[in-house]
Amino acid sequence: MNALDALRACVTPRGFVASTETRTNYRRVWGRDAMVCGLAALVCGEDDLVEATRASLETLAQHQGPVGQIPSNVSADGEVSYGGTAGRVDATIWWVLGACLYGRLVDDAWLAERYDALAACERVLRAWEHNDAGLIYVPQSGDWADEYALSGYLLYDQALRLWASRELHAACRRHDWHIPLRRGPTFLAERIGNAFATDEGFLAGFHAGARETVFDAFGTALCTWLEVGPARVRERAFLRADAITKHGLVPAFDPPIEEGDPRYAGLEQAAAEHLRNRPGRYHNGGLWPLVTGFWAMAARRRGAELARTRWAEGIADANRAHGFPEYLDANDGAPGGTTGQAWSAAAELLATTDLDALDA
Repeated sequence: MNALDALRACVTPRGFVASTETRTNYRRVWGRDAMVCGLAALVCGEDDLVEATRASLETLAQHQGPVGQIPSNVSADGEVSYGGTAGRVDATIWWVLGACLYGRLVDDAWLAERYDALAACERVLRAWEHNDAGLIYVPQSGDWADEYALSGYLLYDQALRLWASRELHAACRRHDWHIPLRRGPTFLAERIGNAFATDEGFLAGFHAGARETVFDAFGTALCTWLEVGPARVRERAFLRADAITKHGLVPAFDPPIEEGDPRYAGLEQAAAEHLRNRPGRYHNGGLWPLVTGFWAMAARRRGAELARTRWAEGIADANRAHGFPEYLDANDGAPGGTTGQAWSAAAELLATTDLDALDA
């Protein structure tokens, strides 16, 4: 099965579901998963996949929460989840990005009717800053790394918000909207660069009690793709991503948190059912086609064709050998999580398709 067929296997009338597997909640439309699939659909331009993107956006918007938050996921019968122990901050950001891209690339009249939803998203994102200083505060389990030991002002969420902000500002110019957008893209880019860039690379996050120096591959890939922070810091980060690649894939966070590390107890406490974050697995150093897809995008932006090809081939190899796995175990390359994973198929498409359409 090729990547397009694998993505099509996850299309339902209500949009993209996370996986072809029926286990746990993977047959739901997820705020982040569906929007990653939407990115791939928009750059590929396949009519049925573009339509699934619109359906995903509408399913999520129909269940927008009372203060503006977009659901973490929605089931086939309309059961809504905004998160588990904590709400999922990134679902709202992904929806803003996906809606604005869909409007710009496919149907701006459709987007014109989403003013109220977008304005509500912007209000809740600003409220989540808490201190009104420009960065969103993310509780532990509040984003895609839902069982990892990170909380506070996290790199991934800020970089994703910057991308969404660029598209939302472009939409406001096209439609002459007056959404109060004090958090402009220039402001956010400068804020991220000042808060997260160090001589060693990008911080994964920080809060009042700590600076998180672990390498956040997803957040750093987004910063590299968006060209945020000093060029020398992005160069150092790019070289590190290349150096830690295993089986052609980039680990979610590096180095893994090992047993005996004081942070390991945080992984155990965050586990939803059982500990998936053993060293080299899941978010704790697991190798993700999803994350690697964004590094391939970043490599293309940098003109680093050898790195892009290496990562694209790593994604394709994992997908073919293991049926579009969620991630690979860094210890032995064995598949982990679910198979038939929609965003692993999307990552392969993003790694191999022309991306000019994604530039605002």
